[in-house]
Amino acid sequence: MQNFSWFNPTKILFGKGSVAKLENYLLDANVKTALLIYGGKSVFKNGAYAQVTQLLSKLKIAFPEVNEIKSNPRIDKVREAIARIKASPVEVIIPIGGGSAFDTAKAVAAGACYDGDVWDFFEKKAAPKKAIPIFGVLTASASSSEVNNISVISNPEKNFKTSMTSDMIYPKISVIDPEFQFTLPERQTVYGGVDIIAHILERLLDGDEGSEVMDDLGYSLIRTMIRVIPELIEDPRNYDSRSEYAWTACLAHCGIFSCGRATRGDFASHKLGHSMSLLYDIPHGASLSVAMPAWARYLYEANPVPFARLGENVFDIFDGSDEEKAIDAIEALEDFFRDIGAPVTMRELNLSEDSIEKLTENVAQIGEFGTLKKLNRDDVLEIYKLAY
Repeated sequence: MQNFSWFNPTKILFGKGSVAKLENYLLDANVKTALLIYGGKSVFKNGAYAQVTQLLSKLKIAFPEVNEIKSNPRIDKVREAIARIKASPVEVIIPIGGGSAFDTAKAVAAGACYDGDVWDFFEKKAAPKKAIPIFGVLTASASSSEVNNISVISNPEKNFKTSMTSDMIYPKISVIDPEFQFTLPERQTVYGGVDIIAHILERLLDGDEGSEVMDDLGYSLIRTMIRVIPELIEDPRNYDSRSEYAWTACLAHCGIFSCGRATRGDFASHKLGHSMSLLYDIPHGASLSVAMPAWARYLYEANPVPFARLGENVFDIFDGSDEEKAIDAIEALEDFFRDIGAPVTMRELNLSEDSIEKLTENVAQIGEFGTLKKLNRDDVLEIYKLAY
């Protein structure tokens, strides 16, 4: 294992009725005004909005709102919320929702404490020095934004979707009540599950062979997801399966899987997927179920070992050479995605063949990327062709 330091200051309040536990934290912080950030109807349907606002009203805390956050959150909403806070300050920000609400809240929390434009953080022109505390309420597990220091935002003006990372934007508190996820549409459960699996695979498939303890944890968590996603398709209100799904999401991308690794992971598949989401508004999980198998097919012959180990430890594939086990593992992963209703080709996303060149150009602007192999423009083009 490599030397490492790991820091995660987020306090997690997990389980049924956990919103009520926010009361003491709000009182201790002497909160008078909290900005609510959420998407749309789902927070009313699942009961999270009612529980949060009832608590805030009980404590006589004012709660202005910024809503209509999209599933691929955009910089215009971030700027709108920052302007509101600068005009009328708040003590905390409360995202209610999934990764989009949390990612927006994080960017707002940092941007409201900065004199320049918040996009500077995403272009690495500046780094946050402080941020407004975030007391989040999760209603859809997938991105792990509730437990990490990352915010991913799209900027249509610049034709770019990217992330900022800062220890300033870890949520101070994240409430994770699995019951809020009982009413999620099946598609969201499926796509969220793909994202969770992808976060783990980005580490397992990065070519680092020096952190077996983390690899073994990763294989175990993928097996958990392969079990619980079908259970939730069958019974969306299965509390135990929802709980395991939600906690696996937290573990997948809270930073722990980077411990002892030479890098934080590969994340080429995420970059390939980000362009699909930016240009064609493809759900993040759907972009990953297409991009990751294509990326794997492109690389496995030169780098069979991590894919073969995935086959052995997740799909019980033991026969054949490493190359044979590797391609069998990739096909098993694709089969699982198909079985749960996730797309595995760009055609299934209704993308035309013309989109391949547009996507390639969009991704190529970031330069070379990836860990298992540094991908250049030609590599990206070939991967999208495989994905089509």
